[in-house]
Amino acid sequence: MSTLPETPKFLMPRDADALGPQNEAEARLYELVMEGIRSGPSSQISIEELAGELRARINAKR
Repeated sequence: MSTLPETPKFLMPRDADALGPQNEAEARLYELVMEGIRSGPSSQISIEELAGELRARINAKR
């Protein structure tokens, strides 16, 4: 009896040489990543500052 799930959590590319998004969900994720890359230089922020900002945003939505 195998302990591996029947469907893999992370799908592998259909072909070994496949490049780029393989489906609609991957295409949306790719576009979000590219938007972030094209948005300009990154800001300099510490992990503590980033965590604080994220906590504040999460708490504001509650």
